[in-house]
Amino acid sequence: MRRSLTVLTMCLGLIVPALPVMADGPPEGPVHLALGDSQGFGVGVPRADKLGYVPVLNRWLTAVDCRDGDQSACPNLELLNMSIPGATTESLIAEQLPGALQLIGQRNSDADSGNDVIVITVTIGGNDIFNAFAANCLGGVTPGCAQAIANAFGTAQTNLVQLLGSLRAAAGTDTRIVISTYDNPFAACVLAPFAPFADLVLEGGPGFPIGFNDMIRLVAAATGAEVADTFGQLSVDDWVGGDDCLHPDISGYHAIAEVFLEVLD
Repeated sequence: MRRSLTVLTMCLGLIVPALPVMADGPPEGPVHLALGDSQGFGVGVPRADKLGYVPVLNRWLTAVDCRDGDQSACPNLELLNMSIPGATTESLIAEQLPGALQLIGQRNSDADSGNDVIVITVTIGGNDIFNAFAANCLGGVTPGCAQAIANAFGTAQTNLVQLLGSLRAAAGTDTRIVISTYDNPFAACVLAPFAPFADLVLEGGPGFPIGFNDMIRLVAAATGAEVADTFGQLSVDDWVGGDDCLHPDISGYHAIAEVFLEVLD
C-alpha cells in the first residue's frame, strides 16, 4: 500500500504552487506565451527553467529568427511560461487563462506591433485523463474505469474548446497557437502493465473509437490552432520512469521541443 501511494503521488504531477517563469525583466519585444501542466512547466529535470521543452523551444525559436540576416535585426523573443504542475483543463482556465488574455489584450491591441504575443504553446489535458485513470483503473480495466475516462474526455473537450477559442479570439489570426498531443510514458514506469491500455486511450481502439489525442487534433482544427503531435516521438529512455509515470527527462523534453519547432519553423 505504501508503494502504491508513492506511485500515485509521483504520477499526479507533483502538484505544487508555481510562479510564471519569464525572461529577466518585463518583456519588451514579441512574446512566446506558454500555458500548461507539469510537462509545460518542465517537471522531471534539474532546471525546469532551462531544460524543460518550453525554454528549449524558446531558445531554438530565437536562433531560427537570427539564422538569416543581420543579428542586430533579430527579434528579442521574450518568454512567459505560466504552466503549473498538476494543472487540468479546468484549473488552467481558472488560473492561467485570465492572465494570458490580459497580456494578449495589452500587447496585441496597442500601437506597438513589435511587442505582440506571437507564439502560444499549450500542453494540457493529460492530468484530466490520468486523474480519472488513477482514481478508477489501478485495480483493473473495468467498465467503470472506461466510463470514468470517457467522462473525463467530455469535460476536457468542452474546456479545450473554450481555452483555444478564447486564445484565438483574443490574439487574432496572426498569432501562432500550437497545442501538443501526449505520448505514452507508462512503458517506462511501474505502470508498464497498463501501457497497452494507455495507447488505446490516447490514440483510440476497441472501446475508444476516438482517442484523447484525436480529440485534441479535432478541437485544434476547429479553433485555428496547430498541433505538435508528440505521440510516438519519445522512447522508453526519454522518461524519468520508475515511480514517475508522467514526466520526460532531458532528452524527452528535447524531443518534444523538436516536434514544436517542426510545426513553428
